[in-house]
Amino acid sequence: MRTTHDTRRATLGGQGPLSPSSLRPLGGRKNRSAFTLIEMIIVISIISVLLGLLYGALERAKKFSRRTITFSELKSVESAFKQYYAHYHVWPSNSVATAKINSGEDLGFVIDKDIAKALQGYFETETYRALNPEAIPFIEFSRYSPGTGAPVNPFKSEKSTTTDTSRSYKVLFDTNGDRQILIPGNDPDAAGSTDATNIIASVAVWTFIPATRKTDTSGQPQQVGDVLFGSWESFSVK
Repeated sequence: MRTTHDTRRATLGGQGPLSPSSLRPLGGRKNRSAFTLIEMIIVISIISVLLGLLYGALERAKKFSRRTITFSELKSVESAFKQYYAHYHVWPSNSVATAKINSGEDLGFVIDKDIAKALQGYFETETYRALNPEAIPFIEFSRYSPGTGAPVNPFKSEKSTTTDTSRSYKVLFDTNGDRQILIPGNDPDAAGSTDATNIIASVAVWTFIPATRKTDTSGQPQQVGDVLFGSWESFSVK
C-alpha cells in the first residue's frame, strides 16, 4: 500500500526528503544582490557631487596655504633688511640692481637672483659684494623662478614671458628718513592699477598674488587680475 509520502516522492522523481527550496512556490524570485543600472547611475552621481565639493574645498585650502606662505616670506624679507640696517647702519644701495624702484626720495629694487645671493652671503661676481661686504647670511630663500632665477612667491604666474617679475619680491627703503614710503601705483605688474599706497614704515616689501575670483549677478565667474600683497598689511584672504 503506497502512502501519500511515497506518492510525493514518486512525483518528485525519487529525490528523497523534501528540501525547503523544493517547496518554493512556482514563479518565486531569488534574493538579488546586484545593482540595477539606475541604482548604479545614482551612486555614481552622488560620488561625483561629493568629489566636486571636496575638490573645491582643497583648492581653497591650497590658495589659503600659499597666501600664508607668502605673508610669512614677506615678513622674513622685511626682517632681513632691518637686520641689514642694524648691522651696516645704511640701507642696501640699488646701484647694482637690474630693476630699480624709485619713489620720491625713497629707493628700492626688485630682488633678483644676484641680490638674493648677496643677501645670503655669497656672490657670483664681485660687483654684488658691495651689497654685503662681510658676507653675512641675512636670509635664505626657499624657491626661485625657473625663468629669471629670482626668489618668488608660491603662486604660479599666468604670464608666459621669461622675464616676468610679477611673482618676485620688491622692496622700498625709507632713505630720506621721514618714516613714510609711497608704493608706486604705476607698477607694470599691478594689472593696470594706478592707485599708490602710502604707508608708515622704514622698509616695505611686497609682491603680487592672484585675487580671489568673484562671480557676477548671473553667477558667472569674473576675470580678475593680480593684487598687491604687502608686508605692512595684516594677513587677510584676498
